[in-house]
Amino acid sequence: MKSIKSHIIIAVLAIIVLPVIICAEDYIHWDSNFEAIGLDNISLRNGTSENSAAVTLFISGNVSISADNDTESAYAQLHNASGDTLLTEYKLKFDGTGSGGKTGANNTEYAEYDSFLSSAVNITYVPDDNDVAVTLWVRASNHSNELADSGQYTATQTLTVTWGGN
Repeated sequence: MKSIKSHIIIAVLAIIVLPVIICAEDYIHWDSNFEAIGLDNISLRNGTSENSAAVTLFISGNVSISADNDTESAYAQLHNASGDTLLTEYKLKFDGTGSGGKTGANNTEYAEYDSFLSSAVNITYVPDDNDVAVTLWVRASNHSNELADSGQYTATQTLTVTWGGN
């Protein structure tokens, strides 16, 4: 009889404790990668071109987003095969601010590729709102007193999400 009682007690404890342990798992994940962001041609010396792409970030706590600002490789700077570059700026927009029941952060302002998110942006998690739409904007223009060659320019911006923030 003692054996049955101990099995019942273990089963009851498992029913009480396991859902808490299983459901308490923290997570961070993107629903996808950002799609390629196409820019219109810059037709004037002082003209600009900008566009964006959005993805959803799923979180279960406060996180921070930073960017790869490697100035040696400069992957995040728009460049062509011959080495010409464009003034490349990025910013982030969020669908919430982390208050009023909506997970999110304050939008960032445009910053050049090598200083974009040099200080991570904190995303505040609001319970029961586990997703935040993150929109990456890119703006390109000619460098001051220069005119870049025509052609195809590419860049790769890397964003990293880590636990922390607020």
